[in-house]
This record gives sequence, structure tokens and C-alpha cells, in this order.
Amino acid sequence: MQDQKKMNMLPTTLVLLTIIAATILNDCDAYLSEAAIKKTQQMLKSVCSKKYAVEEDVFSNIKKGIFPEDNNNIKCYFSCNFKTMQLINQKGSLDKKIFKDKMSMMAPPNVYSIFLPVIEQCIGKDNGEELCQASYNFIKCAHHVDPKSLEYLPL
Repeated sequence: MQDQKKMNMLPTTLVLLTIIAATILNDCDAYLSEAAIKKTQQMLKSVCSKKYAVEEDVFSNIKKGIFPEDNNNIKCYFSCNFKTMQLINQKGSLDKKIFKDKMSMMAPPNVYSIFLPVIEQCIGKDNGEELCQASYNFIKCAHHVDPKSLEYLPL
């Protein structure tokens, strides 16, 4: 049982180590490489898919701009990702400043320039919605603002 707990914590630990490394590297003007971003996406997907099972075709459809409204697992899957990345504030909602700060530390300038308009236009519109729905709405908004932004999210 103890070994199982350790194995379940491993992906979360790896994501946190990646974020910590990005924070340290930020002082050196170094960012996560495309390969490191992809690896982080896979770790996040692994962690959150275990909590919220989502079929692969749902991810494929979202990349195409097809958003299922009746799938609560995909909504909470995104919420799980944002929680794991520590992009949620004390009030339990997506936070524009936290999101900008983390993305500026981790993302290379070309990726950050894709995310900045998404962050500006898509965070803060939740009007008190619960986190799963607000997270899902952020993803829909991100696709609307710049579909390329979804390439850097764990889909």
C-alpha cells in the first residue's frame, strides 16, 4: 500500500520539480525547451487522467474545436491540470497574475507570446462558476483566441 502511494505521487512530484527547475532557470533566462514542455504535458495528462478518465477522441475533438458540454470528466481534468500546476488562487479560481508569472518563468518567449492574449482574454470571466466549469471555459476561450495555444496544454 505504501509503495502504491509513492508511485501515485511520482508524476505530481515530477511536475513540481519541473516547475521548480523552471523557476530557478528563470534567473538565468533559460526556459523549458519544447521537449520539456511536451514531457510536462505528458506528466500532467498522466496524473489527471487517472483521476478523471477521458477518452483520447475527446482530446482530439477539442484540438479541432469540438467541445463536449455533457462530459464532466474533461472539465475536471482541466481543473486538475491547473491545480497541479498551481495556477489556482486562494479563492479556488484561475488567477491571471499567477498564470502570467508561471508562464513567463516556464515558457520560452515564442510560447509566452501565444499565451499572453489567451491569459488576458480568458481568465477572469468565470463569474463565480465552479472550478471544473471555469477551467473548461478557459480551454474553450483559449481555442477561440488562438487554437495554437492548445498545443502547449496537456491534451
